Amino acid sequence: MEVECSGVWIGDVLADENLRLEAGTFGSGAEDAARAVEGGKFPAVRFEEFAVSYTLGRSVRVIASKSPYPFYQPSSVTDIKPEYDGYLYSPQTEQIEALRMREGQVLLTCSGTIGRTVYVSRTLGGKLLSQDMIRIDCKNPEDAGYIYTYLKSPACQKILQSLAYGAVIQHINPEHLNDIPVPDAPAELRRKIHELVVKSYALRDKSNDMLDEAEALMISALNLPPLREIKKECEAEEGHIQRFEVMSYEFNGRFDASYHSPLVCAVMKYLEAGASEVLTVGDKRVSSQVLLPGRFKRVYVNEGYGAVFIGGKQIGELDPADKKYLAFSQHEKRIQELTIHKDTILITCSGTIGRVAIVPEHWDGWTASQHIIRVIPASRDVAGCLYVWLASEWGRALVERYSYGAVIQEVNDEHIGSVAFPVIGDASVRERVNGLALDANELRAEAWRVEREAVRLLEEEVSPS
Repeated sequence: MEVECSGVWIGDVLADENLRLEAGTFGSGAEDAARAVEGGKFPAVRFEEFAVSYTLGRSVRVIASKSPYPFYQPSSVTDIKPEYDGYLYSPQTEQIEALRMREGQVLLTCSGTIGRTVYVSRTLGGKLLSQDMIRIDCKNPEDAGYIYTYLKSPACQKILQSLAYGAVIQHINPEHLNDIPVPDAPAELRRKIHELVVKSYALRDKSNDMLDEAEALMISALNLPPLREIKKECEAEEGHIQRFEVMSYEFNGRFDASYHSPLVCAVMKYLEAGASEVLTVGDKRVSSQVLLPGRFKRVYVNEGYGAVFIGGKQIGELDPADKKYLAFSQHEKRIQELTIHKDTILITCSGTIGRVAIVPEHWDGWTASQHIIRVIPASRDVAGCLYVWLASEWGRALVERYSYGAVIQEVNDEHIGSVAFPVIGDASVRERVNGLALDANELRAEAWRVEREAVRLLEEEVSPS
């Protein structure tokens, strides 16, 4: 067995004011990447000449079940349509303002997974973000999209990874960014890249607005109250233990109380009253197939030599980070069931249950983990409604009722096939909901193409030859 080794000049170690001695700092390709940037088409300047980066000081957060202050964690803001992670209990006014994200900022994950980058557009602007993310304010606002694109580039990612420290959980600090070399491209070129990023995020914002409108139309047509109100109806009186009765014919082979939750029963009663018909996801009028691939040993290859492979944590992203590539030759028997196609509904079925995505055009032909259930709509006439319902809080509650497992929660394809799907009685509303969801999915694919154009400009016009 051969162990890769290389020498490091003592001068390179001493040149770093932090005296970094870990091998990863010198063996990740960061030195070569930095030299390539510095010797590129345009002179390189220090990152701090473009922007100011900082994090907020840590403070005690009191989490409430409900308050006017929903907040987001780094793992959420990288999604196309982020969902808040909890509520802050009556924070001070100055704390609220400090936590707010501002449109035009660039965010960078700095703990755990290093280097994931977000541009703050209207969807996140003004929302509260936890302290665990580096915030970047560009001195010239029209450089924000350029800095965002450069931070995502392979060269900069190598440099960022080399800066990480920590034995178990990796971290980087804002001051680590200051000395990163950045190509000082002409202002006009930087502005073009910035405008493409802004356009890409504007398309994402519009897609989110359309999905919100679609859900509002569906819920109004079904006459469904907010899930929190249904929960209140089901809660026990204060000081009493919640209890409920289940008839023997309702067991369905499930003896866990969560399966028979009064909340689920209440949601079903509302559906039966508000929908013209309540089908199931597995009904052939709703889906042609509900598929859960079997477990398999994965063989990965380098980019360009296999099929793009994503996991459950990545299905909320427009262009998933940390993509892997499955070897075609090693997965010939499974490649068909692993491959995903446009408008297929993806549902996570292990660990975090019920995260939902609809496959956009640019994911068509990718492969996805066996921890993701595929729901193939019976037709495009139902695909949008099916996605909106399963992605809603009511749909997720019906999915989660089937979860089982003492440590890691699971659901399977039969469970998803049994989830209720309400049919909207008004055909015009049904078509409107379906059309909004599908159009939103098209906008996401367009947003990806626009951002890829920004990446192309960086690679061809800015990056070293």
